[in-house]
Amino acid sequence: MDASKNRVFYYHADASPIGGHFTKPKETIIHSHGSSSLAQAGGHVSASAENFEHPDKLVSFKKAYSEIKGMVSETGSWTTEVTSVVEGLNVLDTVKADRVIARLTVVHPSNGGHPRASVAGSEITNLVVNDLKINPVLAKNLAPAHKKGKFPDRAMFEDEDFLARAIRQSERVTNAKGAPDWMLARYGWVQSKTTRRRKGYVQCSLVDKIQGAKSGSVFGHVIHVPDFGNIFLGELQTSHHAFRLTMIRLEMGCASEGTVSGGTSDSNGATSP
Repeated sequence: MDASKNRVFYYHADASPIGGHFTKPKETIIHSHGSSSLAQAGGHVSASAENFEHPDKLVSFKKAYSEIKGMVSETGSWTTEVTSVVEGLNVLDTVKADRVIARLTVVHPSNGGHPRASVAGSEITNLVVNDLKINPVLAKNLAPAHKKGKFPDRAMFEDEDFLARAIRQSERVTNAKGAPDWMLARYGWVQSKTTRRRKGYVQCSLVDKIQGAKSGSVFGHVIHVPDFGNIFLGELQTSHHAFRLTMIRLEMGCASEGTVSGGTSDSNGATSP
């Protein structure tokens, strides 16, 4: 029997619990502790790190870990499960969370068609911003639903229900009272069919609403913190057969300037032929 006569699947998945880059007060790299990358042939990989505190007290965490599985089912479909977790997160004593989980499951059909994806199990537990407890309310049905064993007939970023949701979220950000001009450029393009086609991807958020933040500081899934920067929650980007979920991301423009992300899971496999 020719072992290579059947369709092959090239796995591609990464998990990064924590990482970042500061440009002020000095150039500083926050390494991606506990990160994993899956072998192209699939299988299993995991990594973990514990009790990290940056010498300048920019970022600390109690535990960061990740796990990725790539396997084929009895029906011939290929499943990639990506989990990325950071616990006891603390950024500049301003943003804290007990646990941030990014969980992404992508299943590719044996016929080489479009995959289905799920973000079930993703969550942010006990998020605190400037001593205020924040409750990000996550969507229950972000990814299009499909019956067991069934697969979509188009890529997720072309699904009408998913697109409608992404456009509504974009409008919620750009039309929010007091929204700064940069938000229109950052999120307004999602509302344009021409621009979506040119860019080749769509972005939206798992977060339906944010509870507990100060009035006037919330723009959709974004929290603005004066003298600190902006917090982006539950970001999902998807293109043809690619998915990237980042549960918390910070853009800081204060005395400490830079970016930090927590809980990122990424999957982008492909079949041949």
